[in-house]
Amino acid sequence: MNMNVCISLILSLSFFIGSRSPAYSQGKEGGRLMLKSGFEEGVSVTPDMTTLTGSDIPGYSWDEKQAWISFTEFTYIVNPDKNLEDYMESVIEEATGPHGNVTRVLRMTNKKDDTDHPAVSRNEFSFLSNEKGEAAYEEGYVRYWMKLPENLPDIIPFEDPMTFYVIMEWKEPGSGIRKSAEECIECCDAKPGGTNNYRININIIKDAHSRDLYWRVMGEHPQPCREVEWQFDAREASIPVGEWFLVEAYMKKHETEGRVYFAINEQVILDTDETRPDGFTGRTQHADNPLPLRFWSPLKNYHSMEWNRQGPINHLYDDFEMWSGFPPGHPALRLK
Repeated sequence: MNMNVCISLILSLSFFIGSRSPAYSQGKEGGRLMLKSGFEEGVSVTPDMTTLTGSDIPGYSWDEKQAWISFTEFTYIVNPDKNLEDYMESVIEEATGPHGNVTRVLRMTNKKDDTDHPAVSRNEFSFLSNEKGEAAYEEGYVRYWMKLPENLPDIIPFEDPMTFYVIMEWKEPGSGIRKSAEECIECCDAKPGGTNNYRININIIKDAHSRDLYWRVMGEHPQPCREVEWQFDAREASIPVGEWFLVEAYMKKHETEGRVYFAINEQVILDTDETRPDGFTGRTQHADNPLPLRFWSPLKNYHSMEWNRQGPINHLYDDFEMWSGFPPGHPALRLK
């Protein structure tokens, strides 16, 4: 064997050994980029504010429905006889973006509740699955920049608690099995059944006698009776207000090997593979009657209208990415 061949073999072997880093699973090369958009020219909100359309990055379009996605939509819960823009607004406009330059961003505004509707109004953008079951959500990851109002910590009175402020949610649809308040008290001392079967959501929480806001990630089944299965409070992780921050979220739907991951500015708030909240068993679906995921709302401005006491609540978004799993090279792709 000549010297050149020896050197080549040594270099190849060194690369192979070095590539088998214990930080990443060799069986998990990472997901596929499904959608990417900076809300620049070419992308718009439809005139009726029902969805996003168009493309600003070659190869990726809000109109392309792939994998488990059947369609996309903004949901507002405002009666059709009302003027929608009196209650909610979704628009792409110019603003100073996360990198300090003037750019186009998506603004989702929650103005007020339609009190004639039995449900609380909200502004949320969702990916919805095919009801025919031709494809099913198994896992997914999003990454985007977000900006919350600067005055958010000062809106709710100091002495009052507030637990209802959702910024993202995964939901199974309604099962049709929903018990009344009396039935739920009798069977399990629980609240009456809700409108969906199972859900995981990310919330902003405020305690009584405090101005501090913190993150809460929770899983619950609203049907047949509403019960929280697990909950994780990140009291030590501050919530940025009045400034842009990077959001990352991932959920794997599974009976025993599910996973929920949430990070802000690359700081992990919760990774259930690393930290198991009380009550979390690895199941990320309904225990007795699991249904295919119907809604994933990665952009959500949904909360008690107590938050609107000083006026509309604006969420700004930029540089949205959606992947079929963690991107290649992501630190969450660890060996089990």
